[in-house]
Amino acid sequence: MSRHLLIRYHEVALKGKNRGVFVGALATNVRKALARAGLDHPVRQERSQIRVDLPDGSDASPALNVISRVYGIARIAPVLRTGLAFDEIVDGVRETIRDEWNGAETFRVSASRADKRYPLTSADLNTQIGSLVEEETGAAVKLRGADIDLRIDVRERDAFVYVESVPGAGGLPVGSSGHVMALLSGGIDSPVAAARMFRRGCTVDFVHFHSFPLVDGSSRDKARDLVRVLDESQFGSRLHLVPFADAQRQIVAAVNPAYRVVAYRRFMVRVAEELARRVNALALVTGESIGQVASQTVENISTIDSVARMPVLRPLIGMDKQEIITEARRLGTFDISILPDEDCCSLFVPKHPILRSSIVEAERMETALDVDELVRMSADEAQMVTFGQ
Repeated sequence: MSRHLLIRYHEVALKGKNRGVFVGALATNVRKALARAGLDHPVRQERSQIRVDLPDGSDASPALNVISRVYGIARIAPVLRTGLAFDEIVDGVRETIRDEWNGAETFRVSASRADKRYPLTSADLNTQIGSLVEEETGAAVKLRGADIDLRIDVRERDAFVYVESVPGAGGLPVGSSGHVMALLSGGIDSPVAAARMFRRGCTVDFVHFHSFPLVDGSSRDKARDLVRVLDESQFGSRLHLVPFADAQRQIVAAVNPAYRVVAYRRFMVRVAEELARRVNALALVTGESIGQVASQTVENISTIDSVARMPVLRPLIGMDKQEIITEARRLGTFDISILPDEDCCSLFVPKHPILRSSIVEAERMETALDVDELVRMSADEAQMVTFGQ
C-alpha cells in the first residue's frame, strides 16, 4: 500500500480531443506549486485524474494546502492505494479505519468501479466492506448524513481507499486559455478580476500606473505585493510599472476638470494596449463594476472603451462591493489592498466628475495633446518586474 493525493478535475474532463493539453497544463502547474513549496513529490497523469505520490509516513497536509490553490482542480483526496485483490482492499480499509475513524458512530460505504469486468459489483463491495466496518468499529450504517463516508474507488490496475476529499480552486488550469494584460490599480477590485482570469485559464501580465515623484512610491510597493500574492496561482508573473506623472500634467492642462478621470483612463487603456501588443497579450482586463464609482457608469465605460482596439474584459462587471471583498479576503489580497497609498487617479480629481461623458467631447479635448507620443513615451519608460521565475 502507498499514500497519494488524488486530483480530480471537472471542466477539463469536458474537453474534447484537446483534453490532453489541459490535463498537461494542470499537471505542470501542480508540479510548479509543489516545487515552490519545497515538496519533491512525483506527479503522474492517469486516466481522468492526476496522482501525487507521497513519501511513506509523511503528512499530506502541506501538499494538500498547496495544491488546493491550483486552478483547474475540482477535488483533492488523500488516499491509500492498494492492489485489486479483495484482501488487499480490506487491508487498506483496516488501515484507513485506524488512521481516520476518530470515534465516528455512523458510516456509509460508497464504492465505484471504473472497470466493469471487476468480479465484485459496486453493491457487492458496499455490502461486504460495510459488514467489515461494522465488525471492526461497532459503528452503524447510515446512508444519509453519516459521520464518515468510506470511499472505495476501483480502477483498472489498482484501488483507492479514502474517507474525505477537499474542494479545489475549480476552473481551468492557468496557461490553457490565452494571454491577457490586467490593469492593476492597487485597490480591492483589480486583483480579484485578475484572479478570475486565472480561473478561466488565462496567463496574466499586470500593468500599474503611478505618479511618482508627484506622490510617494507606496502604490508601486502595493502593486508588487499584490502580484507576489497572485503569482502563487500563476508561477511566474510580470508587472509593468508605468510612470504617469508627465502625461498626467499634460492631461490636467488640456482637459476639462470634470473629464479628467475619464481622460486618465482612456490614456491608461491606450498604454496598456501598447504594452499588451509588445508581450503578445490579446485582451485587457479591468476590475470595474457598473456604478461603483463615477468613472464606472455605462456612459463613461463606453467613452473609455472607444479608444481600445482589443477586447476589454471586465469579470467583475455585475458584482457588488461586498462580493468582491469576500473574494479578495479568500485570495489573500484584501489586507494589502486596503493599505493607504497615494494612487495616481486621486491626483487633481474634481469635486464633481462627469457621470455621463460624451465620446465626441472626450475626443475634442484630446486634440490639444500629442496622444500617440504620450502613449509611446509612457510605454517605453515602463519598468518590468518579474516574479517567481
